[in-house]
Order: sequence, then structure tokens, then C-alpha cells
Amino acid sequence: AGHLPPTFDARPYSFAVTLHNSREKQVVPDWVRNTNHRQARALQYIRDHGSITNREYRSLCQGVSAETLRLDLADMVERGILLKVGSKKGTYYILK
Repeated sequence: AGHLPPTFDARPYSFAVTLHNSREKQVVPDWVRNTNHRQARALQYIRDHGSITNREYRSLCQGVSAETLRLDLADMVERGILLKVGSKKGTYYILK
């Protein structure tokens, strides 16, 4: 429903059918636009897995200091993007 009709390409020794996909344009919230590339990776990880820990974030962003990554997470909590759950080693973050 709402898709373009398929297109057909017939040649002497081959045949191709192209099915068109009319994906909806997704509106990107302002808070996503105002994140750095590391934070964007964390948000994608949370969308895919439901939550992220500091350890998982460090695995995603190897070569970046643990303090920088901790500050990234704290910034997203402060801006209301993430919710911090738990404390110390049991801490994880979810989308708010």
C-alpha cells in the first residue's frame, strides 16, 4: 500500500525486478542532533539492546578515556536524554 509499482528490466540473458520501498521519514529529535558521535553510538546501542553500562560504552569507544565517557553519560542524564538506574558497578542507563 502506497508503494511504487515494481520495475522490470528484461535483457536477452537476464531479468531483474526492482521493488520500491517507501519508508517513512523519521523525525530526529533535537536532543539527538545535539550529541557528539560517541553519544550517538551509545543511543543507538541503547535502542538496539535496551540499556548500556559504562563498561559496554567503553567497549564501543575504545581509545577514549574512561573519564570522557563517564562525562558523556552524565551529560545525557543531566539533559534528560538518559535515566541512570542503580549505583556503582550495577549502574546502567536507559532512554528516558
